[in-house]
Amino acid sequence: MTEAEVTYFRTFGFLHLSGVQTDLAPAIADAFEGVFAKELPRVGRHGRAGVARIAERSEVLQETLLTDGRCPLLARRLLGGDAVYVGGDGVRYNGDTYWHRDGNHRALRLLKIVQYLEPLGPHTGALRFIPGTHRRGGSWDGFAAEMESPARHLGLKPAEVPCFTVASSPGDLIAFDPHSYHASFGGVDNRRQITTTYAAAPESAEARRELTEYLLADRSVL
Repeated sequence: MTEAEVTYFRTFGFLHLSGVQTDLAPAIADAFEGVFAKELPRVGRHGRAGVARIAERSEVLQETLLTDGRCPLLARRLLGGDAVYVGGDGVRYNGDTYWHRDGNHRALRLLKIVQYLEPLGPHTGALRFIPGTHRRGGSWDGFAAEMESPARHLGLKPAEVPCFTVASSPGDLIAFDPHSYHASFGGVDNRRQITTTYAAAPESAEARRELTEYLLADRSVL
């Protein structure tokens, strides 16, 4: 990874890396289906059916997502030091997802790594980001109201909100700060996604408290 890519991530809040795990993509997809055949997914809002901590439920996923060095190295590089795996999930999505950020931590630094098991483009449910919205504090906090109802506050349909769309193929990694506003529109049903999330080593009492709360939270129905 280049310094420019690290700077890109820190500036915009996300980074797309093509073909990092192309060699592992078929095995990951097969293992995903194996887990969903054994486990009862938790159904959440907006067509989301997920299996929490999917990487620990399959030897293949344990090896390809956690033991294989690519994802952990990416996390350490983008978080700038020690990083610890704190969870992840496998999800089947139906339809659109709304604009949102994953939490509102003030001190805890997190990195989410996403892999999609189908090719996705601008009109088939690719992940979208509003660049720079991972920044916390100050005027960025006012973004929440606008994103709750873009039609009312901005006169825009959710899919019309200015953003960057990340087209991806199986084997690509999309790394992002989960405080970035992100969404997906136009996708077909049964889109498959695997995530792994890492936390930077806490550097303050507030960060340690937020990490504890994060680990204890139930995100299975989000």
